[in-house]
Amino acid sequence: MPVLHDSNVTLRLGSLAILCIYSAVILLLSGILLLRLIRLVKERRRRNVTAIWRPLLAQCVVEVPETLPQLKPRDHLVFLYLWNHCYESIRGDARTQLNELARRTKSDQFAKQLLHARRLRRRLLAIVTLGHLQERSIWNELVPMLRADNAFLSLVAAKALLTIDAQAAVPLLIPVISRRTDWSPLKVVAMFAAVGADIAADTIAKAACQASPEIGSRLIRHLAATQSQQGLPPLRALLREDSPSDDILAACLFLFGECSDPRDAATVRAHLSHPTWYVRLQAASALGKMGIEEDEPLLITLLDDEHWWVRHRAAEALSNLPWMTAERMTRLCGSLATIESHEHMLPFIAQSNVRKAGSQPTASPRL
Repeated sequence: MPVLHDSNVTLRLGSLAILCIYSAVILLLSGILLLRLIRLVKERRRRNVTAIWRPLLAQCVVEVPETLPQLKPRDHLVFLYLWNHCYESIRGDARTQLNELARRTKSDQFAKQLLHARRLRRRLLAIVTLGHLQERSIWNELVPMLRADNAFLSLVAAKALLTIDAQAAVPLLIPVISRRTDWSPLKVVAMFAAVGADIAADTIAKAACQASPEIGSRLIRHLAATQSQQGLPPLRALLREDSPSDDILAACLFLFGECSDPRDAATVRAHLSHPTWYVRLQAASALGKMGIEEDEPLLITLLDDEHWWVRHRAAEALSNLPWMTAERMTRLCGSLATIESHEHMLPFIAQSNVRKAGSQPTASPRL
């Protein structure tokens, strides 16, 4: 009898376990189907909102319609994504009509509510939208976000501040840019794209002067992307009034070469004999882009430098001089005293000969 009782208990436990497993599987499948259904409903709603509002957004580039369809609160998120995409795709006065459309649909009020949402994605959408609308009322809420732990959130807030009022935002951004190690210099340059290259160059240069050597040198190297020389005066003052680190000095020489302002040629020449090899390297590269014929002997001297990369850059700089031809480089190579200098010049002579051969017209075959 005890054995029979034990078998009944085991059977009941097994049946209960099977029932639990089947119940869990049914609940899991039901959850998957429910999530799938919710996703399909949201996708259908998104398509409907897009079909209604995308043509209207395109029409608003010219003129805002007098009557607009009703925008339900649940559809407002989709509308904001469409609106921001359209806003960033156009330039000029057409954005004024889009701003009018956003205010008539009360998108500015909806975005202010999203500014305090728990989801980061919605907060970012709100910041971008209110920045485009130049909503000055959120200024005091955006400023603390510059110090946020999330680098993306802080960058979006900085861009919104620049869009709302660039002149007031620049003094706030200079110390922040100089401290944030998680802000990519390329992102910083792109952030200033909407407010003008001159403001970008001046702000980034001043931030680089206040930053640590690591951050400052990275910022200076990306100043060339602004295609503006407005950032040069702060850096010239830094080199003149202070003794910057070798990293900052090398970055400045790189930028001087990219900008090729004759006023910086004397500074470049002064650092051809610097004790640090990568400073000499940047000076040689810069002189190859902005040097005059009298600078050729200075570069020839660097062909005997103790560091391989300095010799290589000096040879490259010589080959880049405007008056340097393949024949002149060949004569120069023949006059060099060391094997190392010969080895560095030969590849550039070969490249020059290849370019020369490619530029010559080919003779037509005789029939």
